[in-house]
Amino acid sequence: MRSHVENGTGKHALALLVRDRGIWALHRFLTLSLSLSLLLYLYNMLKRTATKKIPVKGVPEPKEIQKPCSDCGKIKAIANKTKRLCATCVMKEKKEKQKVRKELKRKLEKETISQSKLDQITSWLVRGAHINKCHACEITLDPKGLQCAHFVGRTKVATRYHLTNLLPACPRCNLYTPHHVWNLGKSLNRIWGTDTTEDMLQLSNKILKLSNYDRKLIYDVYRTCLTEIEEGNYSQDQKYKKLHQALKDYNKIVEPLLK
Repeated sequence: MRSHVENGTGKHALALLVRDRGIWALHRFLTLSLSLSLLLYLYNMLKRTATKKIPVKGVPEPKEIQKPCSDCGKIKAIANKTKRLCATCVMKEKKEKQKVRKELKRKLEKETISQSKLDQITSWLVRGAHINKCHACEITLDPKGLQCAHFVGRTKVATRYHLTNLLPACPRCNLYTPHHVWNLGKSLNRIWGTDTTEDMLQLSNKILKLSNYDRKLIYDVYRTCLTEIEEGNYSQDQKYKKLHQALKDYNKIVEPLLK
């Protein structure tokens, strides 16, 4: 009988202990939650205070200046200060430029520029801009009697239209003399720089795929350069400057396409 009572008392004491511990744990959880909430609230308040502009006494708070837009004429905040355009007109101008670019691209894509046509304009430019001689055997010839010789062969597209890979040569050297490449390389290094031939050999290992649109851009660059050389009374140095500019424009088109 006594053990039964003691056993009951023990269970009651255990139940009280569990209850007290549960209450303590709940109290602890609520205390921590309230503490975290308070810290988060204080952090947000400090953050707002730090980012808020505090006006200086006696100095008016700066306001966004509104002026008449040069396009629409409405008094608005100026987004483009150079052209004095509001945000609406800036977006309008951007969309118009995109439309013009798309239209130009569509027109360019309609005109087909084949590989042979690009070869032709490249050959005309090379023969028209350089000295009228074979750069392999050094004999003087009329431009019509010269050919556009490649240091790296035409099968490599990455160097096929590259101006630092091309020089005028006579048909005999270009077609029938095996060692013409060596002499052509020496002439290229003399005209374009000592590492030109090495650069061309490295460039020839890269892959270049030209779309009709890409060929059209290159064609226009070379045609413009050739027209300027033919119509202008330029010295040889001036012709080389024109070639350098055409090469820069060519590289802008081709370099993003190289792999």
